[in-house]
Amino acid sequence: MNKPHSLREYLINSIEYLNINPDKLSMHIENGRYRSTMTSGLSMMAIYPVKIIIQDFAGDANTIAFVLYQWIRTHQSELMTNLETNKDAVKFEADIIDNTKADLMFEIELSERIIIKKNELDAYEFTYPPEPQYDPAFAAQTYELVDENGVIVASWQSTDPENKTDLTMPFTSKSSV
Repeated sequence: MNKPHSLREYLINSIEYLNINPDKLSMHIENGRYRSTMTSGLSMMAIYPVKIIIQDFAGDANTIAFVLYQWIRTHQSELMTNLETNKDAVKFEADIIDNTKADLMFEIELSERIIIKKNELDAYEFTYPPEPQYDPAFAAQTYELVDENGVIVASWQSTDPENKTDLTMPFTSKSSV
């Protein structure tokens, strides 16, 4: 699992309190699961809730949530774009210690694709493809749909892409499994 390590490093590097006190950050995974289907490939997916615990935090908890969402944008964007998962994307609890500090717990559910292939030595290797990313949309342009004889059967103008994005899917190359 690569995402918990990436998230931990991001939080420590982004939040001054954790940069100074990395020992105040702990992360726990409970009730994770793996999924795989009977396709011709051997790949699988890990799905797991991650509890992020920050002890003795004296700042605004919204700071942690904001930074957490910035990591989610890149590494688990469907938590923000899928209206169903968005409802429970980031859960939190706080234990108010005194008037100045609290122990905070945030929980997010992560998923991670694991591509499994045989290498040239006939041994299995795991790779972790990157998550889909959002790029600026293409400029408005005219599109045409042609039939098998080259006859235009439809023509249309795309919409103005101002402030719009396209989802770019990272595809792995096909090779023997």
